[in-house]
Amino acid sequence: MKNRTPLLTVSSLILLFGCDDATAPEQSAPADAAPASVDVLASINPDRERVLRDNPAPWIVPACYANTQPEDGVVRNNCASCHMTALRPNFIGAEELQIAYAFPEKAFKNHWSNYFADRTEDVAKISDEAIAKWVRTDNYRSGETLLLADTIANLPKTWDLNGDGAWGGYTPDAWFDFDEQGFDRDPTGALTGWRAYRYRPFPGMFPAGEGSWGDALIRLPVDYRTTEDGASSLEVYKTNLAIMDAMILREDVDLEVPVDEAAYGVDLDGDGKMARATRVRYDWEPLKGKQMSWVGAAKAKQDRGLPRPTAGLLPEGAELLHSVRYVDVTDDGQVRMAQRMKELRYAVKARWQTYSDLSATASAEEREKMQFEDRLKTVSASLEAGAYNGLGWRLQGFIEDADGALRPQTYEETAFCVGCHGGIGVNVDSGFSFARRTGWGHSHDGMYGTGDWDRADGRGEIATYVSLVLGGDDYGHNTAAKERFVEDGQLTEGGKAILQADVSGIVLPTPDRAMALNKGYRIVVGEQSFTRGRTGLWGLSESQMHPEVKPGQLTGVIEPVSSPWARVAARE
Repeated sequence: MKNRTPLLTVSSLILLFGCDDATAPEQSAPADAAPASVDVLASINPDRERVLRDNPAPWIVPACYANTQPEDGVVRNNCASCHMTALRPNFIGAEELQIAYAFPEKAFKNHWSNYFADRTEDVAKISDEAIAKWVRTDNYRSGETLLLADTIANLPKTWDLNGDGAWGGYTPDAWFDFDEQGFDRDPTGALTGWRAYRYRPFPGMFPAGEGSWGDALIRLPVDYRTTEDGASSLEVYKTNLAIMDAMILREDVDLEVPVDEAAYGVDLDGDGKMARATRVRYDWEPLKGKQMSWVGAAKAKQDRGLPRPTAGLLPEGAELLHSVRYVDVTDDGQVRMAQRMKELRYAVKARWQTYSDLSATASAEEREKMQFEDRLKTVSASLEAGAYNGLGWRLQGFIEDADGALRPQTYEETAFCVGCHGGIGVNVDSGFSFARRTGWGHSHDGMYGTGDWDRADGRGEIATYVSLVLGGDDYGHNTAAKERFVEDGQLTEGGKAILQADVSGIVLPTPDRAMALNKGYRIVVGEQSFTRGRTGLWGLSESQMHPEVKPGQLTGVIEPVSSPWARVAARE
């Protein structure tokens, strides 16, 4: 079962302190959706010590406490989504974690209390009109102003951790204004370097069916976007993105337009000729002398020591941006991505690590876990810079304040993020979405009509998940999905056929569910109780989620489900 995910050795950490106040752009809340305003940053110790107020191990995510043996006695297995034999250079994660709740002692108690809360009266006070207005209000951009960036430019004292008058973390610079190729452009039409991509939704913890939807963007450093003489070039950028895509997927990738190989001095298609290439050939076996190359300025620096393309790894300096948004319901009943952001999540490959580096980190983590079974991890970083995950990545998040404006996450809120990014078998270079990319462009465009993704065993990934959990979510809460796809304790043949063509029926919520999840989450925003669960779900029973687990408690899973990466691993 999802357990205390291996993350960081103590020696790899730096400190993340809280702060004592915050200000942000004013944002009016719906009149009938007004929980008491809470300034969560003001409640952190004024001496700026690290604080875990609500949960001693927030990196053990809520889905880890799902009850795999509810009242009907049939075993569910939501653990297999994350815990599988990893594909190197991810040396963390194993299938046996599907079998037991292997938590440290202080994590036996489930501290994600928002999932059990009774919000009946509070939710009833929020009208459909008010929540629709709320989710359709943009809290990131106003005309030609990026609200969060504007606040950072006028830095609140309590966001300035070291008192130097300058913000030390990521300043949002994406406009979420994409052209037909997915490139983000500012109000003048200039490229920001960010490019949006569509991706297969990940089953379980973060589908739109649980109330969140979002764009995924990637940006490579300037050297990967310019020619050797420093001129900006979309052809260079697209070519390097294709090379990177081939390294992540470990397979050949088509180029968006034919490329003159002679212009870059790189045989992209591996045919032994310098001609016009239409694809990037994946041919990477460094022990046999087979390596690949970047193009443009990145190639020039590569020739002077910049790491070459490496299977399973994004280049140093690569950035990822993810908007976590509400789910909107149109007047005609269609479910879509909402305008309002719940969160803005950022990650940057801050330090290059080789296969050997990553293997050593995983080995050290495993030794520490075996020697000190109940020792809690120390997850640390900086309020301004975010959290370092020990595997080369720095993670930073912004989340809504009580009035809906985005603010930096606290220490405890940031510690939550490292639970998934870097410590589970499903990760590819600490992430999820890029390895699941289906094309370039706004992710909303790919949610409908996206068919299921075949695993190594030929079964659909979403279909496998539905079969394992006997429904559409980790907790058995999505009854509409269960009624549509499950009968007599198994996925129906009709359900398999539907998912093979279009997974939206299981991934997206019904209009009624979307509205209810929005209202539930609005209450959490007003309470600023994210450390007790950043979720619109509430009212779960003990048969759906354990309030506490016992030492050595088993999940009931006898035979772990194999990894969907098996077909890739067989080629390595």
